Amino acid sequence: MTDRLALLLRDEADRLDVPPPPAAAALHAGRRVRRRRRVTRMASAAAVAAALGVGAAVWTGHDATRPPEVADSTVGIGPTADVDAVFAVGDTVYLHSGLVAARMDEVAQTLYYTSAGLLVRTNATGRSDGGGPFHFTLVTTNGSISRLPLELGEVVPSTDPREPYLAYAATSGDGVEVVVTDVRTGEEAARFPVPGVADWGGWEAPPVDLDGDEVYVGSGAGAVAVNWRTGEVRESTPVAAYPEVSGNRTVVSDADGVRVLDATTGSVVLAVPSPPKHPLLLLSPDGRRLIVGDATGPDGAAVYRVDTGDRQELPGRAGDYGWTSTSQPYTVDEDGITYCAMGTHCLTAPPTGNVAWGGFVRLGGRVFES
Repeated sequence: MTDRLALLLRDEADRLDVPPPPAAAALHAGRRVRRRRRVTRMASAAAVAAALGVGAAVWTGHDATRPPEVADSTVGIGPTADVDAVFAVGDTVYLHSGLVAARMDEVAQTLYYTSAGLLVRTNATGRSDGGGPFHFTLVTTNGSISRLPLELGEVVPSTDPREPYLAYAATSGDGVEVVVTDVRTGEEAARFPVPGVADWGGWEAPPVDLDGDEVYVGSGAGAVAVNWRTGEVRESTPVAAYPEVSGNRTVVSDADGVRVLDATTGSVVLAVPSPPKHPLLLLSPDGRRLIVGDATGPDGAAVYRVDTGDRQELPGRAGDYGWTSTSQPYTVDEDGITYCAMGTHCLTAPPTGNVAWGGFVRLGGRVFES
């Protein structure tokens, strides 16, 4: 891609309504039935695209014609900036659409956005089901890495891209606790007991979702919300047993259709017209957009602006998409990286970079759980 084309694309994107940032992908089946949730698989060899219009400053000093530098030493945590489209193949994490790479000690299993950088969950096999123990590494915008002194079993942790924290649940005796860890230091920021949580399926502890000051804890009767700064606990009936909350919004799919709800009041923010029979739903990191497709695999995805109901078609399948750190939907295939912003056409950058392909590709803004 020429410098002139990149500049035009950046200028166009600057005029678009692309809101600031992760949240989790919509995952609906219980783990007890051992059904593998949808993951993004890339079978063919491919190259990676240069960035399109998201935070041009992060490209300063990078030569797109050279292979990415791989960081494999532990260094201090640096300043945070937009990491654009991120993905992982095997033990290597790629930032800025592939121009910066960081090598992990293990397979990169899930990528989480935080205000301190990209948090990477790793394990020996890359599997979520039976894949414990899991470890965590923070990757800054320039590819520097810092390994956290944290090891978790098969639980579902969560981050909020606006905050430098990782939240997860742990069992304590007959009860459950919420734990919040500062990813900048690896130290606990809070730990509170959560009463009334039961029947959370086959995980070692209930799944959680962090949204601002609240951690939503999954329970058979619906999620329980814990203010992790004060310890205050309240029931959150709008949020399902597998909690998914972004920007105080949550997605439900039931006999009444597909809807985005206010996570506090339960009021309907968006009712999706004519949803597919087996919907796959991906709420954006800021809760302002929703990707809808068919979980059974056919092409035909769309992204909705939650506040207005505006709809835009997406090429390919919903399950092939992730969210950038600025809540743009993107996907990776043999042609490069395709970005889709509301109000404009999807744009695919030609291949560049030097990526070692093979096996599963993990995208940002997705949660890979079983």
